[in-house]
Amino acid sequence: MKKQYTLKVLLIAIFAIFCTSNIGAQENVRILKLDPSTNSVTLKNFGDANATISGYWFCNFPAYAQVSSMTGVANLGPGEEVNIGSSINFGVADGEFGLYTSSNFGASSDMIDYLQWGNSGHQRESIAVGAGVWDAGTFVSVAPPFEYTGDGTQYGVAFWSTLGIDDFEQGSNLRLYPNPSNATLNIEFKSVITDGTLEVFNLLGKQVFVQSIASNNLSQIDVTNWDSGLYLVKISSEYGDQTKRFIKQ
Repeated sequence: MKKQYTLKVLLIAIFAIFCTSNIGAQENVRILKLDPSTNSVTLKNFGDANATISGYWFCNFPAYAQVSSMTGVANLGPGEEVNIGSSINFGVADGEFGLYTSSNFGASSDMIDYLQWGNSGHQRESIAVGAGVWDAGTFVSVAPPFEYTGDGTQYGVAFWSTLGIDDFEQGSNLRLYPNPSNATLNIEFKSVITDGTLEVFNLLGKQVFVQSIASNNLSQIDVTNWDSGLYLVKISSEYGDQTKRFIKQ
């Protein structure tokens, strides 16, 4: 009888310790990276509890999509992240993106993260302000793609910067040379493209060059008359979309 009582007390103690260790644990999913030129979004769970993201929603008014329709990843553990190819499109020069826990896009209580770039005053800005995740009249003014630099508890334009070049170009199937250049830019593809498009955007997201690509693994662009600065070179083909940076001297 005494042994049973002791075992019962021990089990209760273990259960109490387990419950206590989980008190205060919370999920905290944030937008970590966003590349509007390739519609790529990376989410990260900054919290200390598991987060079920399959029911989350992307919103770029008036387009929206549920996370479960874009990736097979349903959960994010503490510190984990996932890159998602968004089925809704983003404007390179000007746009917004809201992350919701439901499809109730007019409810501030259901928005958990937000950013807008190019201009302020987008459709969901007021919702983000009400949710406490954005400041009215502010927008990200650095060049895309964007990267969140905060610790998960911080919000606003001060915590968004241009994605580092090494991260951005990881896994790219393109080679640009010489880079930087002040005359000719060579663009080499590792695979022959039979039906593609080459586009170049400036820092403001304005398209400054476009041409078709067919049965060629090398293209050249005369950049002599371009303004000095950073450009995004985007290739759209049967292999998907790929983007890389180029600096005009």
